[in-house]
Amino acid sequence: MRDAIRRRLAEAHDDRGSVLVAAVAVALIGAMLAVVVVANVIVATRASGDDRARTTEVHTAEGIVDAVYSELETSTPCRWPATGVLDGGTAPSDVTGYATVAYFDSTGKALTCAAGTVTGGTAATAVVTATAQEDPGSTRTMQSKVALTPKVITGRGAAIFAANSIMTTNSFTVTTALPDTAVDVWVDSGNVDCNSNVTVKGNMIVANGGVRISNACRITGNLWSKKDVEISQAHTGGLQSVGGSLYATANARMNSGVKIGKDIMLTGTLTQWGPIQVGGSIRTGVGSSQIPQYIPKGLPEVVYRPSDWVGFANSGDRQAAYRTWVRANAATNGAPSWASSRDTAGTQCRVAGASYDLNGPLVGPSVPTVFDTRNCATTQFENGLNIQLRSDLVIFANSFYSTGNFRVTSADGAKHNFWIIVPDKNPNGVAECSGGIGDIKGDSGSLAVAPITVFMYTPCTIDTNNDTQIHGQLYGGTVNLRNPVTINYVPIGIPGVDLPSTDPVGNAGYRVDVVYKREIGTP
Repeated sequence: MRDAIRRRLAEAHDDRGSVLVAAVAVALIGAMLAVVVVANVIVATRASGDDRARTTEVHTAEGIVDAVYSELETSTPCRWPATGVLDGGTAPSDVTGYATVAYFDSTGKALTCAAGTVTGGTAATAVVTATAQEDPGSTRTMQSKVALTPKVITGRGAAIFAANSIMTTNSFTVTTALPDTAVDVWVDSGNVDCNSNVTVKGNMIVANGGVRISNACRITGNLWSKKDVEISQAHTGGLQSVGGSLYATANARMNSGVKIGKDIMLTGTLTQWGPIQVGGSIRTGVGSSQIPQYIPKGLPEVVYRPSDWVGFANSGDRQAAYRTWVRANAATNGAPSWASSRDTAGTQCRVAGASYDLNGPLVGPSVPTVFDTRNCATTQFENGLNIQLRSDLVIFANSFYSTGNFRVTSADGAKHNFWIIVPDKNPNGVAECSGGIGDIKGDSGSLAVAPITVFMYTPCTIDTNNDTQIHGQLYGGTVNLRNPVTINYVPIGIPGVDLPSTDPVGNAGYRVDVVYKREIGTP
């Protein structure tokens, strides 16, 4: 057998069967290449699927963070969505996600958030943590820290409250005598024409009217207007016409060169007559819920009710008490016997500080006191009259007029409050300029500065003119402020009267500034 095989091999040619061997070799190589290709396709497919899932998860988590940014502009969400999860995709990458929001005050102390309300302090920063998960699959988490600036800074009542309209012109300034205290000028109804060297070092709220700004009118805080806003001329000093943000549930028109410190947010459109400078963003056509909301409050009604003035001398005949006070001061000052301030049959409705009448100051009582001069058509203080307070004092008048360098000062250097009130004669819950009551007017250098604080109230008109300086508050039906007038806001209120809040309706939200946004390991 062995010999037969050798013989057969010896007789065969060397290349017989080589084609078959080559074909088998090629087939084997092809099969191996096919295996490699298939393996690579499987790896690539798996990698692509992982990339798609990872990308979908990251994009979903990032989108959730962006959605929380938007929510923070109008509210204080504790979780987003408030319940359940967001469906961020469909098969083959079915991704769901949600976010939690943690709030911190300016010192870094964690605050409590429940049911959309933050308690324990004022939120200064927030950390948004958004988690997205493929079902089933991996989880990715995005986190962002944001700085929060309230769109409206809460104050302690209005410095000036005008129920109907306000006129500001010729070097009028309203500011604050208190640090870290918001100043609000509130116009309940009617339009505002702000011009000629007017400076409001705070916020202006026009609850049911429009605003026109020109010349050197400047509002250093926020401006809110129910109706159209027109800034027809850039500030002549090159300053910002509005130092904070401008909000309007209407349209706005601005001339070239106008400067706005922060944002412009309008439910309507913005018309520019040339380039303007805006420190923040411009947003038009926004929903009304995206900006702070204010509604008219109405001037609070104040009536003559001495019992509200607890701790004051308020009993008996307060008109007779007033007359006795004036006559006693005239006698102390050595006023002429024929002077009207000494007339025992007189009303002392008109008192002058000059030598022909009172002949000196009108020194206030030593205890808080209520006086009633409503029997006078007008209570008039003039010609250098200086009321020197030793305690708090309120005068209820039918109308009030001061002129000729009228002063209210402190006799002892201590802080005292002074109220001039024209009360409503019809106690029906609505402030009305009717029944014969009138205005409060100050002319020719009226002055009441620290440590004296003044509150003026009338349902009719408050009219200040010619170098008037006041520390306190003004509440009137119509308020006219002109010809170097300075109002330094010091809140004192009126006993027995709830002054309307100047806060917006609901939560006004925050201005959101992103500190960082990054992916983190899933907690």
